[in-house]
This record gives sequence, C-alpha cells and structure tokens, in this order.
Amino acid sequence: MRGRGGRPAEPPLGGLAAACAAQDAVATWQWDIERDLLRGDDRLAALYGLDPACLRTGTPVPLLLDRIHPDDRGGVRARIRQAAAEGGSYVLPYRLLSRDGTIRWVLSCGRCTLDASGRPIKGRGVVIDLTGGQAHPLERAAEHGIAVRRAVDDWHDPFLHRLADMLLLEIGRSLAADQAPSAWKN
Repeated sequence: MRGRGGRPAEPPLGGLAAACAAQDAVATWQWDIERDLLRGDDRLAALYGLDPACLRTGTPVPLLLDRIHPDDRGGVRARIRQAAAEGGSYVLPYRLLSRDGTIRWVLSCGRCTLDASGRPIKGRGVVIDLTGGQAHPLERAAEHGIAVRRAVDDWHDPFLHRLADMLLLEIGRSLAADQAPSAWKN
C-alpha cells in the first residue's frame, strides 16, 4: 500500500494506545550482536511467523529481516546497524509480512550497547503490534513524530535523529502511562 509520493502508507497509529494496553501486543527481544542471533518471546515468534522454540534459543537476524516488507527492509536494516555501531536507541515503524500475505504494522523500539572498547555487544527492545485498535489524542502527535523522523533521516544529522527518537519515545511513554490501570499511576 502506497501513500503520497510513492512512499509506503503510514502505519495505523490509531492502534498504538490499544496495542500498548493489550497483553499480547508487546513482544520482547534480546540481540547477541557478536553472534548476530536474536532471542525473543512467543509473541515475537507469532508476529514474525517463526518457531517459538527456535526464537527462545536464538534465531539468525536475517530470518527476521526477511519477514519485513521489502519496501521497509533497507531502512530498518540501516537504522538498526546505525544504533548498533553507535550504541544507541532507535524507534522504527515498519510492516511485517506473514506467510499468508497479511500485512501488520509494528513499532520496534530498541537500544544497543557497546563494550569498553566501543564494539557493539548486545541489544534489547520491544516490538508493538499497531494493527487495529481505537484512536487516542496523542496518536496524532505520534504520526507527526514519525513524519519528522523520516524527514530527519533524509537530512542525515545524528543529533536531529536522537531528538526525533526521543520525541517518539516520550509520546509512547505518555500513551502507555495514560493506558495504565489507575493503581499503577499512584
């Protein structure tokens, strides 16, 4: 599906708040960068259409990248490589393709760490299924934040990248806090 100018259509952010609130919508992962193996929970396996047992023990990262929509794959790969090389965080919306051709929008948030000599060693993060759900007032801000992040990608300024990522992270935190049960807010 294409949006204006031939770019991929924007993710359905109307589902972000609902996705954060749903127990089965947030998947977790850990990446052994040196071995290029990713371990994840059963929800991640379901999202990517992989065997949960294999993902729990470690799956080669290229298998996960193959599940990303071809129009999104290059940008996702480049941004993750940048986060690994610099030892930083990233926030990425992209599409996943299931074996039956279904497209799911996800938001991946991760952080990579470096060892004392500056080599990338590990990454951790979450993947949130954005497909479906009801709209939240902050979701429009998230849509604009994603548009800003994409525009900054074209400019190639690391400082602006970090600012755009921080904006998206804070919007996500606010959405998650707003959706948390009232007992958690006290």
